[in-house]
Amino acid sequence: MKEYVVFLTQSLILSAFSFVEWLSARDRPFFKGMLLCVFLYIAFLFAQKMGLRTRKALFTTIVTLIVYFSFQQLFWRVIH
Repeated sequence: MKEYVVFLTQSLILSAFSFVEWLSARDRPFFKGMLLCVFLYIAFLFAQKMGLRTRKALFTTIVTLIVYFSFQQLFWRVIH
């Protein structure tokens, strides 16, 4: 159950990343990559603060990242 709550909260964190990325549309890709790293680190720290062990927190963060961007790509293909 704890992993599910972390997954949902990390999805919200990545949604905030998408919003910030949209606001900084004219930034170079390097800085967008750095911004993604910052948001992923925040998501990872949140998973650890929720009580997940380091390996499980990392695994949950990676799964959340893959699922979020997979659905984002699927969404943009359907719209365009």
